[in-house]
Amino acid sequence: MRWIRLLMAMLSAKFKKKLIGTETVSKSFRVWITDIDVSVMNHAAIMTVLETGRIDLMVRSNFFKVASKNKWFFPSQAISIQFYRPLKIFQKAQILTRISYVDEKWIYVEQKIERKGKIIAACIVKNTIKKGRETIPTSEIMKALKIEKVPTFKYDLIKTCELENIQMNEKLVDKWDS
Repeated sequence: MRWIRLLMAMLSAKFKKKLIGTETVSKSFRVWITDIDVSVMNHAAIMTVLETGRIDLMVRSNFFKVASKNKWFFPSQAISIQFYRPLKIFQKAQILTRISYVDEKWIYVEQKIERKGKIIAACIVKNTIKKGRETIPTSEIMKALKIEKVPTFKYDLIKTCELENIQMNEKLVDKWDS
């Protein structure tokens, strides 16, 4: 069912207002019966819903069109997520997505899911853009998207995420047996 949700996100984004710059995008969704384990929305389904928010951002900013023209792809290097409250079957909620920080290599996207003013989950995603093995500089991407002003202030949460990534690599990749 994941692919249906992702396809619907792509199609619906095509008919929404195009984004100007790095606006925050909002997308509503409802918990489907296939999203729940026993009685609440499972974490995998929440991750898929967050992905639909990023798809909405990419389609509405024209990134998908530019990426396919240039043969770019956009892997996520890291996702850090916190879950705060459950969602139950058929409940409606909203995803908020925005670009929070851009440097020469990485684009950080912040997302949160809200329901009736309460945070359900929040995440930060570290993305890069590639063509084959080559990493495309973010300045080239922003130029292609005609985005002149990007968030370049590296606030503490971004620094914490970078430190967490380094520590995860050291322990789980480099020193697994230690």
